[in-house]
Amino acid sequence: MLIVLESVGSVFDTKNGIIYPQLEDGSYDKEFSISIDEEEVASDWWESLSEEDFNVVKYGVSLGKQYE
Repeated sequence: MLIVLESVGSVFDTKNGIIYPQLEDGSYDKEFSISIDEEEVASDWWESLSEEDFNVVKYGVSLGKQYE
């Protein structure tokens, strides 16, 4: 499932543990993936996550906007 992380302008693939940058038009850059499992994510990205978005990334659960 793909979930929009509004606080950091990213789209999160909950199945694969991958984040993608969200583009201005609402789509996401499929060519630029970053694995959260391999610790490729910058510390400032983690610090910018809202509490709700952090829970989505940590637990893969969201009540927010899903990407279709």
